[in-house]
Amino acid sequence: MKKTFNKKTIYSLKIIVFLLSFSFTKSYSQDLKLAGVQYNNYPNSEIKNNSESHDISFQEFGGYINFPKKLKNNKTILVNGLGYGYVKASLDTQLLPFIENNKTLQTFNYQFTLLHQWNEKWNILINITPTLASDFEAKISTEDFIFQGAAVVSLKINTKFKIGSGIGYSARFGTPRLVPLMNLHYKNNKHQINALLPLSLKYSYTLLPNNKLELGLKYILNGAHFNTESTGANNINEINYSRANIGASADYYITKTMRLEAFCGLSAARTYGAIATDGTEYDFDSETAPFFSLGMVIITKKRP
Repeated sequence: MKKTFNKKTIYSLKIIVFLLSFSFTKSYSQDLKLAGVQYNNYPNSEIKNNSESHDISFQEFGGYINFPKKLKNNKTILVNGLGYGYVKASLDTQLLPFIENNKTLQTFNYQFTLLHQWNEKWNILINITPTLASDFEAKISTEDFIFQGAAVVSLKINTKFKIGSGIGYSARFGTPRLVPLMNLHYKNNKHQINALLPLSLKYSYTLLPNNKLELGLKYILNGAHFNTESTGANNINEINYSRANIGASADYYITKTMRLEAFCGLSAARTYGAIATDGTEYDFDSETAPFFSLGMVIITKKRP
């Protein structure tokens, strides 16, 4: 049974939403990222399908560190990584007297990535990322864990173009599911395109001496599936969400191995769904709204 959005589902949204997901996309970038931090800000956005006008906003912070190791065969790289995420969701109005307006969540994840070069043209990437996501206000159970991962095989067509395909298991669409993947990398002089479709797409153009500045356009799909415990009549124990961020990006190399990253634009297709313990589903979403993201990463080396 499905129901439209109401005040109690606003509370479940505040409790359970987790909006940081570094691990599933960063493993597929052309740079091997050794460490990084990122801050995302989603200002107030009006909640749809509600008789009263209410806004919700989010602030996110996260970081990760990776430890790569090249094997003796000079064809295989193993990467072990750890990640942390912090989210604060805020409502503009006290909807019920016993419900707090602000809620925080934390996540911890381990990431294992294998990169293997078969020959000059073919390579494979395998990624596994188990994650613990909770508000840590109740006893941790197996339902607080979610596993995501992917396998992608890529073919180098020529010095400018690389294409690949594979399969992933991801919650980027809101619920964990198998996702067909297409990997694409194109570089011609100062123009570059990197994509892991349907999850991300980025076009960039390099400027300044030594290509220190990259300006471009970017799309990325964010989503999550959460299990949690809550009190009250609804007793929500699952939440799903997804959204597409589209906008302009700017990356600036402070040094050859340190890069500042900025991304701003519109957060669209913001869909949310909550499931109660009795099986009742609550579907709701919010209006398209601006967002911005700031980060800093350390990479193995600046590409030429």
